[in-house]
Amino acid sequence: MKIRVQLARRALLRWQRTALRQSRHAGEFMAVAEIARLLNVSRGYVVEKLLHSHVLGPVVILGGQRYVLRSKVGAYHRKRQTIARRALRELGRVTQEAGAQR
Repeated sequence: MKIRVQLARRALLRWQRTALRQSRHAGEFMAVAEIARLLNVSRGYVVEKLLHSHVLGPVVILGGQRYVLRSKVGAYHRKRQTIARRALRELGRVTQEAGAQR
């Protein structure tokens, strides 16, 4: 039974490797380090907070390296930018109101 499971895992790993390397969509995946650079966070944060909590969707693991769809990362990045811009606008508004009341 263990041999079958090991063979199935090896076959799946081979399939994932070939799919990722030979696919015309190979540019659609991002590694953890690339995600961390884009979001300006640590790799540990990406793994612990975003991947383990399934925020960035499905993860492909090849040879111990994790890959995520670029579209999922882009959507998350845009969402966080929108939230940050909204908070900055609100901070500016509150600061102006406080200055006008003096």
